[in-house]
Amino acid sequence: MGYKAKELTEEMLVKREERARKRRLQAAKKAEESKNQTIERLTKTSKAKVKTLRERKAKAGALPTVCYRNAASGITVSFPPGAALPLLSSIVTAPPPPTPCGVSGCPNLKRYSCSRTGVPLCSLDCYKKNLLLQQAAA
Repeated sequence: MGYKAKELTEEMLVKREERARKRRLQAAKKAEESKNQTIERLTKTSKAKVKTLRERKAKAGALPTVCYRNAASGITVSFPPGAALPLLSSIVTAPPPPTPCGVSGCPNLKRYSCSRTGVPLCSLDCYKKNLLLQQAAA
């Protein structure tokens, strides 16, 4: 093929070996740098997370908290010492009395309201009767 093997002198072999050694050292140095950067990046992230968690705990600890427990032994609600009970006793209001259907002659109670007139109605039949009465009146 016309390829001749070069005759290498002792000096050329030493230079070649030196260049190979430098390449190996440079590759090892680059790998070590990459590893250190990755470790630094990961530790910075975790330090930031730990810091924010500590700040959240500090903020949460400053406020009085109400503890609600629902266990087999019973339900308990506990307030921090010295905190006033935030729940005021409320007066129970009676529900409004049931409204009868607005169509004359219907004894049922209201379940719906007419969308057009607002008349209380109990069923679709009463709705139709109500619309007929409204059209007849108009």
